[in-house]
Amino acid sequence: MDPEQEDRAMELALLHHVLDEHPALLGRSDLIRELSNDAEDVAERDAVERAISELIGRGLLRRLGDYVLPTRAAAYVRRLGGL
Repeated sequence: MDPEQEDRAMELALLHHVLDEHPALLGRSDLIRELSNDAEDVAERDAVERAISELIGRGLLRRLGDYVLPTRAAAYVRRLGGL
């Protein structure tokens, strides 16, 4: 898998995880721990951070302090069966 595919896979995994756990508040450190094989691995931490930033930029996640929440649009697409 090339780096771009890996990034897209992480974004999808992160979005599914946040939606599955909603309405629980998940912090960045929680997401890194839960989505990384090794939370101490800098490359894996960076992959989660990139996914968070990309999904926020695309309007699918929002940040509330250190916490990450799905946007209404992401939750709606989930209800439609798209995620």
